[in-house]
Amino acid sequence: MIRRILDFVLILLFVWVCMILGLWVIDRIIVPMQLPRVADGLLTGMVKISVSAGLVLFWLWLWREIVKKMFWRAMDKQ
Repeated sequence: MIRRILDFVLILLFVWVCMILGLWVIDRIIVPMQLPRVADGLLTGMVKISVSAGLVLFWLWLWREIVKKMFWRAMDKQ
């Protein structure tokens, strides 16, 4: 019982820490990014959106893998 609660708390901590770090990376690195020798703001905006979406998808995939691992570990113990 305590292990399940601990797993849940660890997942929540991981999610929140990664979300805050991801938002910080987007705010500090991706938003001010400018492509050299590109005067078109549309292209720069599309690159920023693509990089941000890639970070979000990686975060969701990592979260899913951690939850699956914890779920199957809990099922094996039963």
